[in-house]
Amino acid sequence: MRIRIIAGALALCLSLAPISSLHAADSGPSTPTSAPTSKPAVAVDELAKDRSLIAAKNYSQALVELKKVDRVMTNNADVKNLLGFASRKLGQYSQAGGYYVKALQIDPTHLGALEYQGELFIIQKKVALAKRNLSALKRLCGTSCEEYKDLANAITASAKKG
Repeated sequence: MRIRIIAGALALCLSLAPISSLHAADSGPSTPTSAPTSKPAVAVDELAKDRSLIAAKNYSQALVELKKVDRVMTNNADVKNLLGFASRKLGQYSQAGGYYVKALQIDPTHLGALEYQGELFIIQKKVALAKRNLSALKRLCGTSCEEYKDLANAITASAKKG
């Protein structure tokens, strides 16, 4: 889980790097600027902080901070997925479900959202839907990716519990 959080933050930073690089190129490499910082660059910094809060299991604060990032990065599947994750960990299952749906509307191949939505389905006793997500993960990344393994293990564990 921690690796996925760090990898996701890095991927998001890299995907937005051209935006912040453009801003930096405009102001020069060492010249201070009075221009406002790029909103996406600030959101990337905040998102990294939010991932740290999640890693520390401070889900309440992470949710508050993620909602701020969501106002800046309104159509970002990673942000919606993390909002769903924090909501689910706080027992806010209806809200979590809505965030996962939004993440998957933005990016139907988002591995994390498919895994975490599947875990929510298990909590909600909707194992058939969790298995549907597992099939989607298998199709997208095979049986050796972390998301597939985690959801498969969660489904197996839920079957053992009855």
